[in-house]
Amino acid sequence: MYTTLPGRLVVLVLGVTLILAVAVAVVLSRDVSAAPPEPVDPTPFTVEGICDFPLQAELSGKSKVKELPGGRTLSTSPGLRVTLTNLEEPSNQMSYVITGSFLIRELDDGNQSVVARGRNIIFGPDVGMFLTIGRFTYVAFDADGTPLALTQPEGNGRLIDVCAQLA
Repeated sequence: MYTTLPGRLVVLVLGVTLILAVAVAVVLSRDVSAAPPEPVDPTPFTVEGICDFPLQAELSGKSKVKELPGGRTLSTSPGLRVTLTNLEEPSNQMSYVITGSFLIRELDDGNQSVVARGRNIIFGPDVGMFLTIGRFTYVAFDADGTPLALTQPEGNGRLIDVCAQLA
């Protein structure tokens, strides 16, 4: 038995229609999280209590925070850069590309488990400040939306002491 040309045409049209319907449904079902990253606030701010001297930080680039299933949060930062200046010795200034990501999960005690991937700045009052390149984990607490490290970052990759570089 063979299919006639009009029968094949009907099957082809139905197949294309089904594919288009599925594609439209996928596009319409996307949530707002598909929005692109937003530019960060470029206003310089002071960071104290991390290094033995106050720092000025200035960000440029974009970032995005996305809520994930299971109470997790993903923070990404494509094209993000930070310029840090030692305010006691302003000639001691460094710029770092920090285009990595943070996967944050709240712990039972209210602290956060953080997995940092790529290039990131990790800092906390009892820890100091590090540029991490690779995959590192640490425990943090949330201070105004910023995960401040409670424990030294551990993992694979490079760990660079930013305070030492800016001293």
